[in-house]
Amino acid sequence: MKYIKPTATMHDIISDSRIWLSTLAVETHYKDCVIMWDDSSTTISDVTFEHCDFQDFDFSNFELLDVTFIQCDLSTIKFHNAQLYRSEFHSVKLLGTEFLHTTQKHAGYYDCVMNYSLFTDSQLKQCIFDKCELKETYYQEMTLNEVEFNYCLLHQSNFSHTSLKGINLSTSEFDILTVDAQLVKGLTIRQDQATAILPSLGVTFI
Repeated sequence: MKYIKPTATMHDIISDSRIWLSTLAVETHYKDCVIMWDDSSTTISDVTFEHCDFQDFDFSNFELLDVTFIQCDLSTIKFHNAQLYRSEFHSVKLLGTEFLHTTQKHAGYYDCVMNYSLFTDSQLKQCIFDKCELKETYYQEMTLNEVEFNYCLLHQSNFSHTSLKGINLSTSEFDILTVDAQLVKGLTIRQDQATAILPSLGVTFI
């Protein structure tokens, strides 16, 4: 898979400030800032947010281009119908975050806690989940094209109505995984992982 990282170079750093969304400057690294919502724009590009607080934020219908989040808490925030291109999340808390109906290309999630997050009806292409906690995460009715799950925890995650052709979960761990029998062809797992998906295929153990 050819994965493209954010291309922006940060020339300025702003720290310990309260920043309105409308005043964000490109090629700027915001650290320990409070980012305050206004409805002036639905595009964020070429910025890095490190340990920032997003106050009363809703990223629904936003376009994020070359944006990096580092050690932020985005739990329960909505990204409905958002578009993410060459954007990354590093050690970000995304508990219950709603990525419903999103389009994501070259998006990367690294060492993130993403339990209970929702990706239903989204399209992901050339994206990476690396060393993330993804317990009870919903990947229903999705399109997954060249998506990597590397060393993730996927306990009780749900991939129903999603084709898993070309997906490799062999480095990840899961106790139960919900999949569709007609869409599981092409999934790569370890031999010891097979028992975790058999119940969702109608197989009963005695």
